[in-house]
Amino acid sequence: MDYYTYKAYCSNINFLIIQLTKEGLGIRSIARILQISATLFRRIKNIAENISPPVLSFGRAYELDEMRFFIRKKSNPMWLVYAIDKNTKRVVGFYIDRRNNKTLNAVVKTLLNAKAIMICTDQLKNYQYLIPKSIHNTKRYGTNRIERLNLTLRIHLKRLNRKTICFSRSIAVLSAILQIYFWG
Repeated sequence: MDYYTYKAYCSNINFLIIQLTKEGLGIRSIARILQISATLFRRIKNIAENISPPVLSFGRAYELDEMRFFIRKKSNPMWLVYAIDKNTKRVVGFYIDRRNNKTLNAVVKTLLNAKAIMICTDQLKNYQYLIPKSIHNTKRYGTNRIERLNLTLRIHLKRLNRKTICFSRSIAVLSAILQIYFWG
């Protein structure tokens, strides 16, 4: 006699979801591999809520960059702005919204509150209005690590790829997946 088992409530399923998300699998792929329902959105959001971002250390140097992607369709571009610690190379914060000073300032304020000694950015003009000149660095090779991370993100998370048919349906799910990817 066959017995029905619901695999979504196995003890290690959240760990497997985190591992597969970090490997760049989409939600449908994770559901297919783990043989669970494709409605993982609520579970992924729940996992992300239990992951806390790293504590910012005072007096560090950071790299800051932005990345364009789409929500639902190509006519709806959004921007991911995030920062990494230059020493540890770990993502310390990110924000997702339209491309404007409010989006950039959300991450910049976090770094300024952490008494950053240097913030390296590309030469986007908006940064010069948001970051004090005394700690703003736009020199060559200042953003090598974060630009490399941009490429890694685009390769691992297909929804961030430039020429793709994979789009995130909502900012909330994308934010949860990024939390899992960065800090899970």
